[in-house]
Amino acid sequence: MAFGGAVIAASPASAVGSSACDYRPAYSPVSKATTTVNLRNGPGTSHYSKGLLTKGNRFDPLCSAKNHVWFYGKVLSGANAGKWGWVNGHYLRER
Repeated sequence: MAFGGAVIAASPASAVGSSACDYRPAYSPVSKATTTVNLRNGPGTSHYSKGLLTKGNRFDPLCSAKNHVWFYGKVLSGANAGKWGWVNGHYLRER
């Protein structure tokens, strides 16, 4: 974005995605949210919320980070279906 001739670029933390993964299993079962939980831009509460998964929304994890606490994947149902992001695994249950 340009302001007064200066170019301001987004910080790397604002565009995290799967590059933050530290574990990629051969198979990850589809999970469901156990309560309303944030879909975040990165693995941690310091990253902004891209939307919410409500209880029962399906989530397909691709990989994990931070000792398998945060999972990166695709939302399969609900208002944010089709979005990719990070969800805290404490709020997911294998369906």
